Amino acid sequence: MKLSVGVLVIVASVAYLIVSGATGKTMYFLTVPEVQQQLTTLTGAPLRVAGKVTDDPIAWDVRQLSLAFVMGEGQARLPVRYQGVKPDMFQTGVDVIVEGRLGSDGVFAASVLMTSCPSKYQDDKNTTL
Repeated sequence: MKLSVGVLVIVASVAYLIVSGATGKTMYFLTVPEVQQQLTTLTGAPLRVAGKVTDDPIAWDVRQLSLAFVMGEGQARLPVRYQGVKPDMFQTGVDVIVEGRLGSDGVFAASVLMTSCPSKYQDDKNTTL
């Protein structure tokens, strides 16, 4: 009897951890073209967007910790403003993921900016070292 109650408590605890970890914390990310297609419906909503930093000028103000850049994919472009510390790997051509809200002016106000690992950490067979 004690063993079955113990097993039931353990199973219930594991199930609770799985369910609570999988809900509420997950956020699907959109691509820049997907955001461009749904500009009016996405305005003001919390979003996570993935794309590359384009060749457009990057404005970085060290004193204000203010960063403005454009991310894009193909012909789609999304201007981004970010307030905070610039990631070390941030540069033109790097894949980035931003979290924040799309303003009515079409500028994405990012509260989180993440960069992915650059390809120089990969060997010729595209496997991570």
